[in-house]
Amino acid sequence: MSTLESTISILRVLPEAEVQVVFEITRAMLDKHSSPFAPVNREDLIRDIDLSTEQFARGEARGAREVISDLRTKYGL
Repeated sequence: MSTLESTISILRVLPEAEVQVVFEITRAMLDKHSSPFAPVNREDLIRDIDLSTEQFARGEARGAREVISDLRTKYGL
């Protein structure tokens, strides 16, 4: 199954409200002015890393393998 086919199969089983969130996030990512992929300066990057480190230390983060496993279970992938 291709990435596109997988994405479409996930969108088909999501409730409409969650599909709307996916579309809004996708739209924001494609907007040049608010893209999460826009270049950042050194200070912003260090601040983001520090914040992530603090969140992880407080147990507010989950490992990628755990998240992916949960998604596969939830959506039957």
